[in-house]
Amino acid sequence: MIITFVTDVYFDENNGTGISARRFTELLRKRGHEVRVVTIDEEGRTSYGVPKRSFGKLFDKIITSEGFNFASADEKVLTNAIIGSDVVHVYMPFKLGITAVKICKKLNVPCTAAFHVDPCNITSTIYMHKIKPINDAIYLGFYNNLYRYIKHIHCPSKMIADRLVKQKYTSYLHVISNGFCESFTVEDEVEKPKFLNDKIIVSFVGRFSQEKRHDLIIKAVNKSKYKDKIQLIFGGKGPLKKKIQKMASKLPITPIFGFYTKEQLQSIHNFTDIYIHPADTEIEGISCIEAIACGVVPIVSTSPRSATPQFTICNQSLFKAGDYKDLAEKLDWWIEHPEEREKYKQAYVNHSKKFMIEKSIDKIIEMFEQAIKDWDPKYDGKKKELAIKPTIITLN
Repeated sequence: MIITFVTDVYFDENNGTGISARRFTELLRKRGHEVRVVTIDEEGRTSYGVPKRSFGKLFDKIITSEGFNFASADEKVLTNAIIGSDVVHVYMPFKLGITAVKICKKLNVPCTAAFHVDPCNITSTIYMHKIKPINDAIYLGFYNNLYRYIKHIHCPSKMIADRLVKQKYTSYLHVISNGFCESFTVEDEVEKPKFLNDKIIVSFVGRFSQEKRHDLIIKAVNKSKYKDKIQLIFGGKGPLKKKIQKMASKLPITPIFGFYTKEQLQSIHNFTDIYIHPADTEIEGISCIEAIACGVVPIVSTSPRSATPQFTICNQSLFKAGDYKDLAEKLDWWIEHPEEREKYKQAYVNHSKKFMIEKSIDKIIEMFEQAIKDWDPKYDGKKKELAIKPTIITLN
């Protein structure tokens, strides 16, 4: 197949959607498919690069600090990429993606889309993520501008698929994990750096932003009976880094902050004792999959806006959303039961195999094939005579 990916971000190392798109591109090409990529690129890394879309210096700075950029919708570039494609896959419901769908309908080229942007990811930036009417309005805006025209939507988790059903998205909702690379695995030869030998390593990888809730980890460690032995490792970038560092300065042991390569993360996960994923909003949470694939037991927030609890297999790996005291209790329990950590190590590794990227590629190809078969350029989910019932598809 000739597959065209349309995504605002692709080359940014601090954006999960871009990372997922690159991994899918690589594996699809290995399987013999031609993958064209329309994305922000001013360095000639893709034949279909478009410039960034500017909203003024102040807003551009805020947007970039969140690990994101909006792309300009260059119709000429999009048209050149779409012509001859078997299927076009749109990653985000913004100007670039909306324009791509319009061109697909005009040229009669099958088009699918993914749902990677939770409205709460947007509203949390301005601390309004708990105001349901605002989030609902954004869901409706996404639907009206793009998803109403798409029969097949890729949902990275069952949680977000269920949400789209509630929001009355008239599509086939394919639950397909973004998947983790097989290089994330248990490596027995990896040892803790000598300066950490007497420390309990607790890590979290996530953008330094409000909805990721680094504050809960810091408060929980400060309440822990073992706070004098816990070494926190935070991986990521983001606008709240300095604020989080200031908050963490009150801990007995100063956390380690860094932005790590895939290889460095593999090493860190292999000497980490406990991984915490406290995010309030998470469409999937690939960093948690990568950790458990390396045999690390996780503790995950039960937030109803987070899909990450799907990666847990026992109650001790869950803490009440927003409750740092409960998180501290779970953290202390795992520290006090090293034999349980060892017992669950292999169980978590086995559980992670359900989310391997090779399986995801099989499923995404199947979705593309289905979309090509029943493509209708006139489809509009807001028209009763054309609309299909929201249907969740979970492939084995």
